[in-house]
Amino acid sequence: MIQEPLAVVAVLLGVVFLSLRLVGRYPWAERVSAILWIIFGSALASNLGLIPKDAPVYGALVDFAVPFAVCVILFTVNLSDVRRAGGPMLAAFALASLGTVLGVLVASLALEPFLARILAAESWKLAGPYTGTFIGGSLNFFALWQGLEIGNPDLFAAANAVDNLTLFPLYACWMVIPTLLAGRWIVAKRFEARFDDDDAPAAAAGRPRLVPVQVAALFFLAVGVMAASGWLKTAVVDRVFPELPAILIVTTLALALGQLPFVRRLEGAWEIGDLAFCLFFAAVGALIDFYQAVVLSPILFLYVTMIMAVHMVVLFGGGRWLRMDLGVLTIASVATKAGPALVAPVAETKGWRHLVLPGIVVAMLGYAVGNYVGYAVAQAVRAAGGG
Repeated sequence: MIQEPLAVVAVLLGVVFLSLRLVGRYPWAERVSAILWIIFGSALASNLGLIPKDAPVYGALVDFAVPFAVCVILFTVNLSDVRRAGGPMLAAFALASLGTVLGVLVASLALEPFLARILAAESWKLAGPYTGTFIGGSLNFFALWQGLEIGNPDLFAAANAVDNLTLFPLYACWMVIPTLLAGRWIVAKRFEARFDDDDAPAAAAGRPRLVPVQVAALFFLAVGVMAASGWLKTAVVDRVFPELPAILIVTTLALALGQLPFVRRLEGAWEIGDLAFCLFFAAVGALIDFYQAVVLSPILFLYVTMIMAVHMVVLFGGGRWLRMDLGVLTIASVATKAGPALVAPVAETKGWRHLVLPGIVVAMLGYAVGNYVGYAVAQAVRAAGGG
């Protein structure tokens, strides 16, 4: 068994490389997602005895990778772009987020006895990551999982697998529901989507060129934010609100820095952030027990199914009552769950090219607010007796 920390990290990096290579080369592997390949690969390595099932280096990687990745990715969020989304898209985003919040509350309270068997008195914490992922995306899921200190790598593996698998039924809903409802949908004048088609190409960004000085700047700023957040948490926040997770401080400082034009112009943030998250997946995967991960999946699938059902009912039911645009509602749902990456493909497929840029803007807004809303909902579930 490999036990030397640097050698263990080398194995994890090898798993990351092979997983990304697999996804980049084979379409069938891409459909599974790089995240699951990385988690499976590192779990396989530890379960076969190649690397330890538990080691201090795993904790060190997790503690560094998540806040670092959150920092560099949030550096790309320009809050002033929100006005470009337009009133109808922002209203749809708010309705989609409300559907998520209500869905998480219903699922958490209804399934509390079953969730308590997994996390005991801390089952309320599960509401945080799932609220975050249905408002901002996977970025918020990982940040809140680590920020709320849920731990339990077996549960994480099952939760992440379920989170990824639910994209398939959701994608079907995004494709089918607008088609079924189109002929019976009336839009109020105040909610008509008025966007310029010429805005759509602006959403597509070319592949960045990684420049050493810009990469160094990103590392400097991200690590600086992490250090400042740690100091603020210890010296200030713990005296007033000790339960506030440090990831919310990291989120706030990173968003503030992201409003500076020179920070947003730094290229490579997404690539560096994605790589950091890959290390996080690899470290967590190494801690997994395959049997436990499989056992925990059914209850989580039911949990997420309830969230999705309430989300869709509130979104399309509320949207119909308010007479909001069907395309805008659909793209808002895509933006909240799948993030900016899937907005353009869905919009193009449905012929809503004019909704690409507004959809991407609210997807970035989801990244910005997802951690805050997720933490608030988790605390609400806790107060309501859900754990």
